Amino acid sequence: MAKCPHCGAEFKYDARKSLVHCDYCGSDFNPKELETKVKTSKKKENVFKGMGYSCTQCGATLLTFDETAVTFCSYCGSQNIAEDKMFTQTAPDLIIPFSKTQEECINNYKKKLSSFLFAPGYLKSDMNVKKFRGIYMPYGIYRLDYHGDSTNRGKKYSHRSGDYVYYDDYDIHARVDASYDGISFDLLSKFYDKYSQAVPFNCKEAEEFNPNYLPGYYADSRDVDIDTYAHDACHIGSQDSTRFLSKEKIFSKYGCNNPTVGFGASERKVGLFPMYFLASKSKDGKHLHYAVINGQTGKVAADVPISFGKYLVFSLLLTIPIFFILNVLPVIIPNMVNIFTLIMAIIAWIICANQISKCNEREGRYDDKGFSSLLPKFDGETGKPIIRKKYKKYKVSAKYWVKYLIAMIISGIIILFNPIQDSIHYIGAIIGLVLIIWSFFDLVKIHNQLVSRPIPQLEKRGGDESE
Repeated sequence: MAKCPHCGAEFKYDARKSLVHCDYCGSDFNPKELETKVKTSKKKENVFKGMGYSCTQCGATLLTFDETAVTFCSYCGSQNIAEDKMFTQTAPDLIIPFSKTQEECINNYKKKLSSFLFAPGYLKSDMNVKKFRGIYMPYGIYRLDYHGDSTNRGKKYSHRSGDYVYYDDYDIHARVDASYDGISFDLLSKFYDKYSQAVPFNCKEAEEFNPNYLPGYYADSRDVDIDTYAHDACHIGSQDSTRFLSKEKIFSKYGCNNPTVGFGASERKVGLFPMYFLASKSKDGKHLHYAVINGQTGKVAADVPISFGKYLVFSLLLTIPIFFILNVLPVIIPNMVNIFTLIMAIIAWIICANQISKCNEREGRYDDKGFSSLLPKFDGETGKPIIRKKYKKYKVSAKYWVKYLIAMIISGIIILFNPIQDSIHYIGAIIGLVLIIWSFFDLVKIHNQLVSRPIPQLEKRGGDESE
């Protein structure tokens, strides 16, 4: 890493100024000009070096490029960081420098949390948000090109003869000249795809890799092959070209409603993209909630749990206007109350089933292609291919379903037999609604499970329980 030409001290990249700044003598330098000076005096190597810090809690390793030690592990929030040794990494092709400061991103994070009514207060605490760390994440950058004839099949009604309908088939040829550059996917198995895709980058601002952008930030090294996402990049290009070609009337005229272009990834590059990363420990200290902020645009993606206390207070306050609304409505037929209760129980059951399904899918990380690419494809003993199920149907647990079932059974019986006594209708409805309201706390618990991860254990490379 280059030193300050004036005093020889370590310097850092200042995202606010877009300059390299030396805290010792106060000098500022243009990173590109500084790199030019280094090039003239020494042949540029296709590597960069940094000090590796390993977390004793989860085993994650971060590279730092100045004298600043890692104070918090970004993947598990632990302070148990031990200095390891110098690491040498293959230099990427491109880099997007940080343009947002840590303070700006913290403000964006707090603003994001303010839109969540039931977000726990500890997420906004200064002690928590100061754990945001700027990290350069490795991304694969793909360029797609197609120049030539694209042929699609179409058909058009010709005539009818007796019981037969005849169609004419057509080959529709189109001259296509299309290029897509900058489609990107993260190349970290521990970095969940849902986070990286939620905060996209503008690759037009990517520059040739320059190590002078690194001081003051951390970096992680890729462990996913760049070819893993090549098909996904081509699929994105194909979808967009289909949208464009569909506007041509010739395709709809001859019954081709989904014209496609067979793209191939003509160029693959590796880039380092700026990301602020935060791992917040839950109050019980057993789970983590992740938040990522795009260091280029400031866009935020975060796991936000629900505070049981805030939810309870809001529910109690909500009963007041509901009580007054019901008092001004016309007289309600007793049986209608149980119909309403039955409908609410069914809706709550569907929501619960959907949330549990999402939990199962997240726990297995079935939608994370980078993580899946590192899983063994063949059984080590038998040599047979390992077939990975999409996800478990549902984790059926009596504590989740029994309340809904009891509420539905009680309401269903009363609706079916329609007893004369009004008191039976109201007692049944009250029991059913109490069970439904009680079950909502299960939904809160399931939601919090969905947006949290158990703290990773030692020798796990990253911050997810599935690794």
